[in-house]
Amino acid sequence: MRALVIGGLVIFAMSAAADVFKPVALAVLLTFLLAPMTAKLEHLGLPRVLSVALVLILLLAVIGGVVYVVGGQFASLAEHIPDYQEKIRAKLTRLKPSGGSAFDRVYDAVSNFEASNRSEEEIKATPVRIVSGNDILGTLHAFLGPFESIVAMGGIVLLLVVFLLFERDDIGDRIIQLVGWGRIGVTTKTLAQIGSGLSSYLTALSLVNAGFGLVIGLGLWAIGLPSPALWGFLAAMFRFIPYVGTVLSFSFPALISVAHFPGWTQLALVFALFATVELVVNGVEPLLYGKSTGISPIGLLIAAMFWTWLWGGLGLLLANALTVCLAVAGRSIPGLGFLGALLSHDVAVADDLRWYQRVLNRDQDGSLALLEEALKTRSFEEVCDQIVIPTLARAEQDRSQEFIEGRDVAFIWRLVREWLDDVADNDEMVLTAPTPSMPAADQVDPLRTLGPIDAEQHPFVGIATGGGADSLVLRMLNMALKPSGVRLTILSAGASSLQLSEKIASLDPGMVLISHLPPEGLTRARYLTKRIRARHGDVPIVFGYWDLSAEPSRVVEQLRPATANRIVVSVAAARAAIVHRAAPPVLAGSTHG
Repeated sequence: MRALVIGGLVIFAMSAAADVFKPVALAVLLTFLLAPMTAKLEHLGLPRVLSVALVLILLLAVIGGVVYVVGGQFASLAEHIPDYQEKIRAKLTRLKPSGGSAFDRVYDAVSNFEASNRSEEEIKATPVRIVSGNDILGTLHAFLGPFESIVAMGGIVLLLVVFLLFERDDIGDRIIQLVGWGRIGVTTKTLAQIGSGLSSYLTALSLVNAGFGLVIGLGLWAIGLPSPALWGFLAAMFRFIPYVGTVLSFSFPALISVAHFPGWTQLALVFALFATVELVVNGVEPLLYGKSTGISPIGLLIAAMFWTWLWGGLGLLLANALTVCLAVAGRSIPGLGFLGALLSHDVAVADDLRWYQRVLNRDQDGSLALLEEALKTRSFEEVCDQIVIPTLARAEQDRSQEFIEGRDVAFIWRLVREWLDDVADNDEMVLTAPTPSMPAADQVDPLRTLGPIDAEQHPFVGIATGGGADSLVLRMLNMALKPSGVRLTILSAGASSLQLSEKIASLDPGMVLISHLPPEGLTRARYLTKRIRARHGDVPIVFGYWDLSAEPSRVVEQLRPATANRIVVSVAAARAAIVHRAAPPVLAGSTHG
């Protein structure tokens, strides 16, 4: 809720103060684009003032040249617009079948209505403003016309860029001051990653779009289309708009080709030019920045709609760059991690969560395929400990909280049994035979170290304290033990503790493994451990707490006052403990390598 409130306030501020944030955002992006150039000049020995001045002079020269060429062609195009309209109408009329369609009648009615309204407005008196010769502001307003706001914003942006380039070190110090000097290492590294990533991306994006516009302009000039520089410039600018920019930039020269040329060949050539250049650029882009931005297509489209709604046309042009800024910040700043999750192209989802999602959707084929794919790169024990067992535990917890139904859990159990049957029947399935002295890294010995025992005379017993899920875990452990020749005798704790104790006594076990699948049922497992310890004090007890992320010391604390000779949190650790206990007899009589 706090994040939603803060996000809502930020969006409201950006909307209410759009006239302030627009030039600031554009200036920041230009600063990221120009900062590497000024840093390179400073590295060559030039003072910062001179470096910034040279970069800005170059920027203004490029902008001035583009405005001069494009502006001249735009003015020439504006003079021919009425002729182009008539030619397009005449050309389309020749394609129209004889007789009018319903669409034509509707179009004529709308046109007549607009013409009548226009005539009424022309009758009304038009206010006239008298500008004196000394009114400088009025003269500028009359000269600039509709471009007055663009020129004003350009001046503000230029001024902000100058100060940002001059004071970029001071800005970094201020950010560190806000965050705190105690986290100077993390803050400095984060700022460096954001600055380097954004500068590289914006430079590559600008060069690619500029090259796209240049090739389009030269191609249209070769075709013979009027004002090719204007269309090349628009192609470069529109390509900053994600996905639809190329279509928009193609539409204008396509219309002009229809109006300027008598046939349709040039229209086909324009289409072929845009399609070819777009395909080539799409092949080059992954080499320059590709998926390094990590933005998903859906996230980019939604972000483009958001920035357009927030800041209009400028927001649409800046959507690509601003979205990349947010994604980089989300990956680098812990507090903004949700942005990385929303915008990232490749979402890192744990395998157990992916498998849990599939089994809840009753996707049996997809679930089994995921496990088969995991077995190609991981051992059977790792797949059990990292995917299957966490899913069983999560299902038990969700059922206790009534998030899922009992039939969902039953489906998961059935699926796990089928998978275990397939693995058991697969002769190509390799289960590495354990070394008897193999240490278990995630085990704790609160009491004495266990010694060897003859597993044939004194069988090993596994007790499923939680029912079906624990029985499945013990079956996995039996399959992992198969190469060593040891096998667990699995007992259910569903009966009374007295009956269970008598059953254990009749077996005269060499070890008792108590299986507990957290987080539910720890009280019962602890009670059984205490009862078995009281009745069979000479039998070593191993407590299986099946959670790889659990700290064994914390599990020991939770298990008190019951005691166990060893605590394991994975099938691999349980298998190592059992093999170590039964190692001499097994190796002496086993033919397994």
